[in-house]
Amino acid sequence: MKKVDFEYDIVEHEKFFYGQLSEQQKRMYAGLKAMEAGYYGVKKVSQRLGIHVNTVRKGKNELLKKIVPPANKVRQKGGGRKKKRQS
Repeated sequence: MKKVDFEYDIVEHEKFFYGQLSEQQKRMYAGLKAMEAGYYGVKKVSQRLGIHVNTVRKGKNELLKKIVPPANKVRQKGGGRKKKRQS
């Protein structure tokens, strides 16, 4: 095999992988990548993944605080529209 056979576009594969994650997993992955990148990491990751810098910061904070997501739940309890009251 030639060395050329092993070349691939890491950004393309990273975006594919990122698209398969849940919301919280996406935030935490982005936060991890920002910590890896170092100075200006939040800005670099937000531009590369096409997400807002606050989302990356929130994921980074969740990692630093070691927040564990509840099992089998994507969203927190109490979110969304409130049910109509029957009168």
